[in-house]
Amino acid sequence: MVQITRRGALAGGMAALGSVGALSACGSGSTGPAQSGSGAAPLPTYTKFEGVTPDWVGDDILLDGFRSYPAEPVAGVEEPPGDGRPISFITNIPGAIPPQRGENPFWQAIEETIGSELHIDMAPNADYEAKFQTTIASGDLPDLINIPMSTPDLPGLLSATCMDLTEHLAGDAISAYPYLANLGPEYWKGCVADGAILGVPVPRLFSRNFAVLTRRDLLEAKGVDPDVQPETWDEFVALCQELTDPAGGTWALTRMPGNIANMAAGIPNGWHRGEDGAFTHYIEHEAMTASLEAQLALFEAGVLNPDAFLANASTRKEWFAGGRAALDYDSFVAWTQYESENIAMEGFSVGGIVAPPYQGAEAVQWLGGALNSITGFSAASEHSVETLLAVANWFAAPFGTAEHLMKKFGTLGQQFELEGTDPIPTSRGVLETGIGLQYICDAPMAYYFPGRPEIPERQVGVQERMAAALSRDDGYGLYSPTRDQKAAEIETPVWDAMSEMVQGRRSISEYPDVVAAWREGGGAAIAEELAEAHEAAEGA
Repeated sequence: MVQITRRGALAGGMAALGSVGALSACGSGSTGPAQSGSGAAPLPTYTKFEGVTPDWVGDDILLDGFRSYPAEPVAGVEEPPGDGRPISFITNIPGAIPPQRGENPFWQAIEETIGSELHIDMAPNADYEAKFQTTIASGDLPDLINIPMSTPDLPGLLSATCMDLTEHLAGDAISAYPYLANLGPEYWKGCVADGAILGVPVPRLFSRNFAVLTRRDLLEAKGVDPDVQPETWDEFVALCQELTDPAGGTWALTRMPGNIANMAAGIPNGWHRGEDGAFTHYIEHEAMTASLEAQLALFEAGVLNPDAFLANASTRKEWFAGGRAALDYDSFVAWTQYESENIAMEGFSVGGIVAPPYQGAEAVQWLGGALNSITGFSAASEHSVETLLAVANWFAAPFGTAEHLMKKFGTLGQQFELEGTDPIPTSRGVLETGIGLQYICDAPMAYYFPGRPEIPERQVGVQERMAAALSRDDGYGLYSPTRDQKAAEIETPVWDAMSEMVQGRRSISEYPDVVAAWREGGGAAIAEELAEAHEAAEGA
């Protein structure tokens, strides 16, 4: 594989922007391909921030949990991080466009706190791809750039446009920025290109771990233990059958939980590096036939909504929230959203089931995508790297700090009120705070729900069950040109074939032919390039 160099990256990085892929939506189950250039940089030393004491303590991978917001949030930043001059930022936002600077007291308070005006050029998720492409192509870059993980030739773009942060962040150097040091190495791996740290992470990871989400209230109404955890796949199928009532217009599942079946069959996450150094994709794994058989058993049991393979995400969420399905396949982020959006519904309660083993396999739990995006610091910025890092450090403040309370909720009496020690957004707060600050930098999500400590307690319980058998994607942090250029093209026929097979429309016995076509189309080349990238990174 060709080594990406800083001198050669500009043309390749800019040219690739003509075909930027679809952005990953906030809360999605995938960050898209995590791509880092060949060569290694020493990662920052992880140091968990000790200023806040969680009720359930996480680490560099597992998330903290809180029964309530700390009564006295600690301030970890003594001086405003800004330099008094405006700092510009381009980003997507998941909600409606909020009031702009001159009419937004929250925005103004943030600027006063950080010590610089914050000029944010924002676009809704659906429009950000075009805005991002146009901005990069213009060469007139803001100081801070929200860079999607789906960007083609991401290493080339980072090398061509962004400040080298390595000497300021690698190893113990990051101790000057304690909130950034609170981010574990999995997050930083995706920010490395051309042997350098070229951005700061917008973390996700465990918050995007997927489970079978359950309507605990519906299970209980059926006489089922609301916190049931099937011990085998057969028990899971039986549970689904118990929760299905076609005559009553209800089915157990909103969609086929394909990756849960993969986990149940013991298939490693994403790309797996074997002891011989060779890379294989999970679709090549010998247990994929078993996974397809497990999914076919669910389909033949009649436990999926008849429109499960046609419905979009919003429709499936309506089924789950409206009681037409008792089980959904989604992430911890979705779990919290369900609880929040249905808080007025009496008895509404969500739980989670982890993948049970299929036919004696050792089930694994896939670790979610590490990054939502990367924030790059424009190499043309007139601000010092120290200033921009200090600003990113402020926005990386973890749950329970004064900075976190400010950036997420605003000012007491304006954007939020208190119930006990829990901040509750006002109507102003909902409107004014959605300016995309979480995409400058952020802390890992914490399990927390104001006034409902039983919710994070259940989430932590599911996390603990997952933690015993986590499976990482060995291809994360490695760059493959063929994957960058052809992954969607060669994978789409595989997904289509799988869908037909688990609905009984095509024989599972044909699956090896599907995989052979994928390998010939570029899968084998991707595996070779990932192996070469890994070897180059290890040897750098």
